[in-house]
Amino acid sequence: MGQFLPSLTQIVLGLNELSGMIPTSISNASQLIVVDLSSNSFSGLIPKTLGNLRLLQRLKLEFNNLTIESSELSIFSYFLNNSYLNRLRLSMNPLNGVLPNSIGNLSTFLEQLDLFGCNIKGNIPIDIGNLSRLTYMSLGNNKLAGPIPTTIGRLSMLKHLNLFGNRLKGPIPSDICYLGRFRALSLASNKLFGQIRESINNMTSLRLLNLAFNQLTSRIPSSLWRQTDLLAVDLSSNSQSGSLSLDIGNMKVLIILNLSRNQLLGRILETIGALMSLVDLSLAVNQLKGSIPISFGGLVSLELLDLVGNKLFGEIPKSLEVLRYLKYLNVSYNKLRGEIPTQGSFVNFSTESFMSNDALCGVIKLNVPPCKEAFLGTRKAMGVCILNYVLPTLGLTILVASVVLVSRKLHGKKNSKLSNNKDSMPLSTWRRISHQQLLHAAEGFNVNNLLVEGCFGTVYKGTLLDGTYVAIKVLNLELEGAFKSFDIECEILRHVHHRNLVKIISACSNIDFKALVLEYMSKGNLEMRLFSNTHCLNMLQRLNIMIDVASEL
Repeated sequence: MGQFLPSLTQIVLGLNELSGMIPTSISNASQLIVVDLSSNSFSGLIPKTLGNLRLLQRLKLEFNNLTIESSELSIFSYFLNNSYLNRLRLSMNPLNGVLPNSIGNLSTFLEQLDLFGCNIKGNIPIDIGNLSRLTYMSLGNNKLAGPIPTTIGRLSMLKHLNLFGNRLKGPIPSDICYLGRFRALSLASNKLFGQIRESINNMTSLRLLNLAFNQLTSRIPSSLWRQTDLLAVDLSSNSQSGSLSLDIGNMKVLIILNLSRNQLLGRILETIGALMSLVDLSLAVNQLKGSIPISFGGLVSLELLDLVGNKLFGEIPKSLEVLRYLKYLNVSYNKLRGEIPTQGSFVNFSTESFMSNDALCGVIKLNVPPCKEAFLGTRKAMGVCILNYVLPTLGLTILVASVVLVSRKLHGKKNSKLSNNKDSMPLSTWRRISHQQLLHAAEGFNVNNLLVEGCFGTVYKGTLLDGTYVAIKVLNLELEGAFKSFDIECEILRHVHHRNLVKIISACSNIDFKALVLEYMSKGNLEMRLFSNTHCLNMLQRLNIMIDVASEL
């Protein structure tokens, strides 16, 4: 072939329908710099004579049906004399061999090594770390086993590493996290274990991170969420634990976030609603609690939202109706209730999106009851709540009031005057506290900070920036009467001054978040002492408590 074209420098025949064997005479064109026969139907052996092309810089044979003679991939020994070779792409050929140690002796100019999908077995040779100019290496979709060699950490020019779909075991080498030029790292579908290291923040150029389908444990490092230039993060199907980080809201260019099938706890953060570039969001099959944030209406680019298999409660926010590009939604297997939105993309969703929830209601085609029945169920549940909590409290109030009247008659005007002086004592200094400060204080309303869940809200322990411990009562705005409950409680606490009542420090109120910030009682409250099985009070102690309360009114 080459004997008639001795001065030929390039053969570019990719993306055709050529078949047969690559002729060995190709080496007669000794001036060849580029050989591109990719995406054809060539078969047979890769010619050894390609190694005679001393000036060869680019060899592209991917997407054919080419093989080699030896199971040790002796093909690499063919190219030891190609000292100018900078691109070697053999992916999607059935090479069926083992990577030899000699791979580390290839051209020092080699920048791209692509052996994706070649049915390669064995370990990754440690000498691969000698290819110091590599910027792109893909060994994905093979049968490689053993650990990821730490010598990869010497490839300081590396920008793209794909080891997807192998049988690699062991931890992710810490050396990899210091490759600051990395743009894409895919180690998915292996058997890697251990934790994602905090040092991952050294990958300052990282755009794509795929560690899905491994056995990674521990918490997701907070440093990961400070990688504000990330475009895609997939940590699905591992055993990651802990709660979501507030810093997720800073990843403004994030397009894909998949944290599904882990062991994540706590609430879904409102800050995620600020990710206007997000297209794919999956938090499915975790242990997340709380409501679906109303702020999700700000995910204007969202096409997929998967929240299936958590412990979410409350209603599906109507703000999701404005997501014009939303094509897939799944909130099945949660504890949601209330009306399923009917506008926007919701007209295209089927029953599979809403199965197995507590009390969702809506149109007939979704196989849920009409909303009138669901509303009655909600009112019934609210009635139970009133019976369990409101009436006992009212009874106790009447009892205390009776004691007050008796106490005032016994103590007369002197004690009444003293009481009035005490009533005028100031409360704790009022503080302005923002929603963002409360999120930080309660660690994103982490489940580990949960103190108690009530009819209208949830109480979390928090720590303010100055170290002050507080109790943060967050109202569940999805429940009927929550707004009224908040207004009443604020009004009462504004007028009642009493040393036996917990002090209110601040309040935070906006359209989708309402909370009271109260003094933290480290030893619990009166309810715990009165109704607990472990803290028993006798009748004399109970009477003293009532008298103490009455003497201050």
